[in-house]
Amino acid sequence: MSELREEVGGDEALWGVLAPHVLPSVRLTGGGACAPDSRGTRLGGDTLAGDGFVWPRTDGGRALSVIAQLDCDEINATLGGDGPGVLPGGALLTFFYDAVEMEGWGYEPGHRQHWRVVVSDAATARPVVAPEGTEAFGAVACVPRRVLTIPDRWEPAVERLREHGRGAVSRLYDRVGAKDEAPRHRVFGWPEPVQGPMQLECQLAASGISVGGPEGYGDPRVERLREGVADWVLLLQVDSDDVAGWMWGDVGTLYYWIRSQDLAAGDFTRIWGIGQCC
Repeated sequence: MSELREEVGGDEALWGVLAPHVLPSVRLTGGGACAPDSRGTRLGGDTLAGDGFVWPRTDGGRALSVIAQLDCDEINATLGGDGPGVLPGGALLTFFYDAVEMEGWGYEPGHRQHWRVVVSDAATARPVVAPEGTEAFGAVACVPRRVLTIPDRWEPAVERLREHGRGAVSRLYDRVGAKDEAPRHRVFGWPEPVQGPMQLECQLAASGISVGGPEGYGDPRVERLREGVADWVLLLQVDSDDVAGWMWGDVGTLYYWIRSQDLAAGDFTRIWGIGQCC
């Protein structure tokens, strides 16, 4: 916390707004190419799964691509028990996305089909051959490192920042962001949004409300659903990455979100994905 405090600088008023909302995160830095069937935390590569695994597809039958794999024990150990939740012990999480068409940006209820997270037993999981025509990415090993994150300046949690001068707030975020070079891949913590906060969008789209336009936010169900917005936590953020071989739209980022209740229960079937780009 002291290192982050130094990055924020000497403005006690601004730190007072941010400090209650600091969240731990696992920053994933590329460690070079690795075997596609590596059991460690990585980007791309092959799927490792157990008996009964069915390759995730869109409703139209298009096979989803492997984006990342998390070694849950490695991530939990890096966090040291300090985080929004603990990933399932002894498990691998494989993250899929419709990388061919990139149609699922998360603002429509039907976009659920373009994102998937699959849980496998790390001890028994075996490589699975991808369906013909699946967009595949080379495997890049990830080096995990525990860091602390602060909310983006436009997050509702820190709306009191607007009471301070715009220049002071901008300088603060410039200082904090200066050491965090792209690509920015992370597990848990606050996201670095390309466009803006996502929790309300997750809550509404996952509940059947289209938020592709302003009319969706006028749906009579919105006020009731707002009560669950704070349940959503970032599970994984995947940036555009030249080494991994992908760009999401125009230098965009993929964000996998999960409700805290589902995370605690080890239920990854109801995750929600958001894509944002410039």
